[in-house]
Amino acid sequence: MKPRWLLVLLLLVCPVAWTWGADDLKPSEIKTKGELHAVIDGQLAAFRKDDYAGAFVFADKVFKQQLSLEQFERMVKTGYPAIAHSTSARCGLSFDNGDEAVVNVRVFSEGREPVDYQYTLRRDGETWRITGVTLLKDQTTEV
Repeated sequence: MKPRWLLVLLLLVCPVAWTWGADDLKPSEIKTKGELHAVIDGQLAAFRKDDYAGAFVFADKVFKQQLSLEQFERMVKTGYPAIAHSTSARCGLSFDNGDEAVVNVRVFSEGREPVDYQYTLRRDGETWRITGVTLLKDQTTEV
C-alpha cells in the first residue's frame, strides 16, 4: 500500500475508531440501522415541509427541556441552514451500543455542496430520539 493511501485510511478510520472504543459503540445491526435512519429521515422530511413542530417530535426529551419550539426553529435555521433547507440526505456509517447511537449523514441542498453531519441519538423506550447534530469537517488532506 502506498504511504499516501495509508495516511488517508488512518485519517478516515481513527475518528470512527476513537468514537467506537470510547462509548462501547459497534456497527449497528440492520434492524437498528433502519430504526435510526427512519428517525433522521423523519425529522429531515418535517424540516422540508417547514414543520418545525413535527421535527421537534424526533428530539430527545432532555433536549426538549432545554429549548422551546421557537428556539429550536431559530437554532436550526441559523445554525444548520443545510439541514433546514435540505432536498435529500443519505445516511452512512451507523454505530450504537443499544442505548446510544451515532450516524453519519450527508445532507444535500439545492445549489450547495453536500454537507456532512454526525447525528447522536438515544433510545427512549422502544423509540430512538435525536440528542444532537455536529458538523463534520473534512478530515483528509492532500499529501
